[in-house]
Amino acid sequence: MEESSHREYEVALSSFVVTINAKEYMVSLGADGHVALNGVPASVDVQRLDERTFSVLVDVTSATIVAEEFDGVYRVLRNGLQLEATVESERERLLKKYDKRGGAARSRLEIHAPMPALVVRVEVMVGEEVKQGQGLIILEAMKMENEIKAHQAGIVKEIYAGKGKPVEKGELLMLME
Repeated sequence: MEESSHREYEVALSSFVVTINAKEYMVSLGADGHVALNGVPASVDVQRLDERTFSVLVDVTSATIVAEEFDGVYRVLRNGLQLEATVESERERLLKKYDKRGGAARSRLEIHAPMPALVVRVEVMVGEEVKQGQGLIILEAMKMENEIKAHQAGIVKEIYAGKGKPVEKGELLMLME
């Protein structure tokens, strides 16, 4: 393997695309520990405070973040604002790009409750075709409403939660294909 090809391969293994609310950010991790965000060098320090809470320092900005992963999507709470994020390595993106099936391998998508909550509203019906990012269900937890959105386009096959129903963390709410 040529040296330049080898270097590109190393970069691909240490580069990630982080998508937050449909906006993509390129994160590159150097072998020497240096980090670049969208190509700009950054000073980043992450400390785990407990199982799902992190103290994050990017350059001079600090934040405490609560993050949980469900079906490859991270639900992130920062300063009272809930965000959804995905992390995909550059290698995974390349493989997906050249996969002739184009995502057909993911035929079933389960939507789970990210926390104990009360179902306020179900925004879709069985059989409905939904777009990626479309609202599916509204949950109330700690007097805050949280909208659960579709992580990919699909068709709602089953709904297990109804208005007024209390749900536990991890409980299956909906099935899509």
